Amino acid sequence: MKYGQGYYHMLLYLVIYFFFNGFLLPEGLLYTTILSPVLLYFLYKYRKSAPAPAWIVLLLIPIPFHWIQGVDPRTYLVSSGLVFTAAIFFFATILLLRRFHGDIPDLFKTVLIINAVFTGLALLILPIAPVRDWLWYTVPVSAGIEVWPRLKLFTYEPSYYSLIMVPMFIYFLFKVMFNREKHPMLIVLACIVPLILSLSFGVIGAILIAFFMTLVFYWKSLPVMFHRLFLFGGLITLILLAGMMLTWSGNPIAVRLENILQGKDTSAMGRLVYSFMFAKELILQHNWLFGVGPGQIKILAHDLIVNHYQYHGVVAETVRIPNAMAELLGAYGLYGFLAKLFLEIFFFVKRKVYTNVFAFTLFIFLFIYQFTGSFIVNVAELGGWAVIFSTRFHEFELLGGWRKKEGIT
Repeated sequence: MKYGQGYYHMLLYLVIYFFFNGFLLPEGLLYTTILSPVLLYFLYKYRKSAPAPAWIVLLLIPIPFHWIQGVDPRTYLVSSGLVFTAAIFFFATILLLRRFHGDIPDLFKTVLIINAVFTGLALLILPIAPVRDWLWYTVPVSAGIEVWPRLKLFTYEPSYYSLIMVPMFIYFLFKVMFNREKHPMLIVLACIVPLILSLSFGVIGAILIAFFMTLVFYWKSLPVMFHRLFLFGGLITLILLAGMMLTWSGNPIAVRLENILQGKDTSAMGRLVYSFMFAKELILQHNWLFGVGPGQIKILAHDLIVNHYQYHGVVAETVRIPNAMAELLGAYGLYGFLAKLFLEIFFFVKRKVYTNVFAFTLFIFLFIYQFTGSFIVNVAELGGWAVIFSTRFHEFELLGGWRKKEGIT
């Protein structure tokens, strides 16, 4: 198969982004961050088709207010630098997706195959304890659950791994549902198996809600295959879950669901409840409009978070708010919180995301997920937003697209 020029330009970059972005680097540092000067040059070189740099002004407005109220200079400058490199990554990704849009399906297929190979390798080393941690996460996820390996490959944790793969997984699941794949069963397995192995409840739950909302809103516009696969898939999932709960006492899925419903799951409570509680207390004490500034949460909220969780030792040295919107509220106040929501809704309407079922489903997924986890400089989340607002896979368009091709009016 002959690939387009953009395929070869983008392949190495996407392999780094999806699989090795933080590999062998100190925690918090990414290759996409190191490549910021290159991405900035790329934005300058193709500035006529790049996003307007004026959007950076939104990040500059709070700076004087943060300095006036007082910040720790070192952490503020370092964290602000990370915010700006994340913005550069976001703008550069939009530009790359626009320029090489026609090559994205082939690139996604290659990444899907590489991911399947790595997943197979991970399953092979799963029984080998000395090397298991290379590709699996073996930290207990909830009270009463023994260590249960969760797939993370070369990323730092399962939720990040599953989040970064979601746009590609959703794309191929739609390809199958729209009958655009020659080997649908293999494609479905390549998408579903890694998600299940990651055991990332937040990601999986948000995906299910997003697909359900797409099904409800666009029931009459979707092909019959979509209805069947979603309904049959949902039925099979329910049967498997029911069978597991009835025959496997104390299985990790049932235990964690019970812990979440009872408020005993520290991870879920930390992401969904405590994050916003900490952010609210922080901005009310300091600056409710513009927040405390980047990097200041771990300083000003350190005692608050450590005392609440009763952290000790090494764990107490690093604390953060594990929720993108809550962290944004704490760092940039109501200004940042509302600005992000406004921009998401504004471009949802401006780009007519609602006319493309793939973009709509991915939008709903990320909109939900940002309230359940992630962080403000998470390139996995930013990459997803870039896909939504810069690409149009026309086979998933409700107006024209597959409907015209199929002769449906």
